[in-house]
This record gives sequence, structure tokens and C-alpha cells, in this order.
Amino acid sequence: MQTVGKVKIYFLTIDEGGQSIIPVSNFSTPIIFEEDRDLINGLWSAVIEFHNSPNIQRESTADLYLLFHEKEEASNHLIKPGMKFELITNRVIAKGIIESLKK
Repeated sequence: MQTVGKVKIYFLTIDEGGQSIIPVSNFSTPIIFEEDRDLINGLWSAVIEFHNSPNIQRESTADLYLLFHEKEEASNHLIKPGMKFELITNRVIAKGIIESLKK
């Protein structure tokens, strides 16, 4: 079952270890949930569907769900209000929090 969270995202600057160019359209990238930093549930990719492109402060809101959410072993249970997460490539590019679930 697809679980969709409404999230608040901040894209790290280069000085913070992020990247200079930030996405302005929907994308998918690996996600690490705060409650599963050791990746006990595996490493999954999240789909980010922006409500608006990131602003000048590098912040945005979006819908977030797992790319292969239909898989039985998918860690959809980690998509819950209050859960913090990091979006990664070869480094952490963004940090966020799940504010609510989308009905």
C-alpha cells in the first residue's frame, strides 16, 4: 500500500556539505529515516513531488513516498508524522521532516 507523507525539506548548501544545484522538479533519490539510520529495513529511494520549487532559502514542501512502495518489504511504516529523514546521493543533499500523511 502506498503511504504518502506531506514533508518539509531543506536543501543543504555547499558549505553544509550539500550541493550548489538543487532540484526544481520532481525527483527520486535514496532516503535514510531517522529511526532506521543503520538501514535495518534496507536502503530505499523516495519520490519527491514538489508542491512548489524550493525558495531562496532552499526550502520547499512536497509529497514523499517510496519508489517501490508496493513491495512487501518496503519500509512504508517509516513514513509517519514527526519522522525526520535525509535525502542522499554520494552525500546528504537535504534534510526534512514528515508533517502529516496525505489521505
